[in-house]
Amino acid sequence: MVKYQAIVFDLGNVVINYSFDNTFYYWAKVSGCDVNMIKQKFEFDEIYRRFEKGEIKPDIYRKNVLEKLGLHLNEVEFDNGWNQIYLDLTSGIEQLLRDLKSRFRLVALTNTNEIHANHWKIKYASMLSNFEKVFCSHEIKARKPEKEVFKIVLNYLQLKPNYVVYLDDRYENIKSASEIGIKSILVNSPHQIIRELQILGII
Repeated sequence: MVKYQAIVFDLGNVVINYSFDNTFYYWAKVSGCDVNMIKQKFEFDEIYRRFEKGEIKPDIYRKNVLEKLGLHLNEVEFDNGWNQIYLDLTSGIEQLLRDLKSRFRLVALTNTNEIHANHWKIKYASMLSNFEKVFCSHEIKARKPEKEVFKIVLNYLQLKPNYVVYLDDRYENIKSASEIGIKSILVNSPHQIIRELQILGII
């Protein structure tokens, strides 16, 4: 039986709860526009994906979003709203990370962007200290589910895929990691993480 040596955690909805609705409500409040209009017009489009890969700068992304939504917000209002997505940590995750840290190498892998990362790296600094490294899509210039992302992590760990466990809440990311040999778990609840790790003999 393979003895796993490292565990890779996605952050959003695995470690950190988030909701883009908070962003839309904030922008609606400060702009005086209808929140449903903002929700309908906002898109996780190619510009968004390029922003997550660090291919375009924050000022370009802000301008693009505001034009699409027809909003007039200054940089502070945009960023304050943009960062409203971050909520509390998922139930029990901080204790779990502390427990695992003594026996496994822990790293985080997240699709994110410059504005968000500048916020959550401070907001969750205590929890993030459990990871020896955090891989951000905009910094490594690649985003999940691109296989290059997982190869970058494996190269850092200097481990073969079958010695690594990966947890993510999105099927397409799990599928991609599994296809290169990483044991991958599709997360749907904090309790399920525990059950899956128990099955693998990790806890």
